[in-house]
Amino acid sequence: MNRSFNMLLLALTPLMTIAGCSKAPTSETADQPTYKPRVVQTEVDVATAVRQPLQLELEFTGDLLPKRATRVVSELDGVVKSVPKVGAKFDVIANGKTYSEQLSITYGQEVKENEILVQLDTRDDEVALQIAEAKLEKAKADLAQLKAWERAEEVDRLVSLKNEAQARLDLAEKKLDRVRQLQERNAASVSDVDQAEMDVATSKAALEGATAVVARAKAGPTADEIAVMQAQVSQAEAEVKQHEREIEKATIRAPYDAVITSFNVEVGDHVAPGGTPIAEMMDVRYLVAEISIPEAYVGQVEVHDLAQVRTAGNRTPVTGLVVAVNDLVDPQSRSFTARVAIDNADRKFKAGQFATVVLSFGEEGDKRLAVPTKSIVFKEGEPHVYVVDQARAEAVRVRTGIRNDSLTEIVDGLEEGTPVVTDDPNLLADGMKVTIRQAKDPQQVAARP
Repeated sequence: MNRSFNMLLLALTPLMTIAGCSKAPTSETADQPTYKPRVVQTEVDVATAVRQPLQLELEFTGDLLPKRATRVVSELDGVVKSVPKVGAKFDVIANGKTYSEQLSITYGQEVKENEILVQLDTRDDEVALQIAEAKLEKAKADLAQLKAWERAEEVDRLVSLKNEAQARLDLAEKKLDRVRQLQERNAASVSDVDQAEMDVATSKAALEGATAVVARAKAGPTADEIAVMQAQVSQAEAEVKQHEREIEKATIRAPYDAVITSFNVEVGDHVAPGGTPIAEMMDVRYLVAEISIPEAYVGQVEVHDLAQVRTAGNRTPVTGLVVAVNDLVDPQSRSFTARVAIDNADRKFKAGQFATVVLSFGEEGDKRLAVPTKSIVFKEGEPHVYVVDQARAEAVRVRTGIRNDSLTEIVDGLEEGTPVVTDDPNLLADGMKVTIRQAKDPQQVAARP
């Protein structure tokens, strides 16, 4: 029990000590001033947004593409009859004898528009053409005969046949009258009368036919008859043209001035529509580098802009020209494509080469409203700058243009002459109290490390 009392006494001792230390405030301590923390304003450097020359050079990469490329195929099913010997010439020595040889068309060779590449065998088409031409001649002759109709002597002959038919009818009618008279005297039978009447009817029909023939001979052919014959002539002419076209297709020519990149047939080879291309060719008088440009530069690349183009093996850059700008921004890469053309008349460059394209943004002497690049901060993905208003930092949204390592163009959102914070604006917040050390020219601020 004494041990428990002693432990309780030890536990109460610190509490008594603390209570003894607590004292009520005296009049002396109450008169002392209360502590207030001092607010320190952040000191910032600013630079004034001014108009000044601003240029930017950016490098883009792409492949050199030909002006156009074509795979030449046959439109006919046929056999290669000949290939022009227009390649390199060389001599071959075999068994002490010298043979001169010349290559056919091969890759790397230049061809001109309409130059023959391959000649197919046309013997079957030539026979078919002869048959079609004969059919055309017959159709023309039939049409001419139809339009000429009957000659005068032929019409006279037909009139004579009509007169003969009339005479026969007159004779048949007279005979019928006599037979009827004889029947009244019981000198002719009923069958004799029937026969006489039939002769009259037959003679009338013959006269009507002869009359119609004469009328038609004198009237000429009808419009329908001429139209039918004319259609036969037109059909025969179309068949002739079709076979002529087939023969023409058998001569396969270069569609334009080009360089052969592949030639795949020899004499005796079979070719067919949709089969292996006979040749592949490219127009490389100028080449085009297709490049992808970030969407931040939309509106700043235009057709007719100049560029510098470098390729492997050519240390000296050549001047290129922007010939096309795509209006579509790829939603995946957030970039748009442009094509830069370079002259290649001397075939100094090869299609498919890797190229570096340098585009310059901003013309020399062209002044743009600019601020130091390091003054730009991004809030929710949008560019902002901090300005100082009544000793407080205020974030202002801006639209930027071209930029380099030191300066950024301000396209919208900021007036010329406005000071912007330059020393680590990412540490600022809207409404933060600041004091300006000294406003400086943006070029001087940009030059500071």
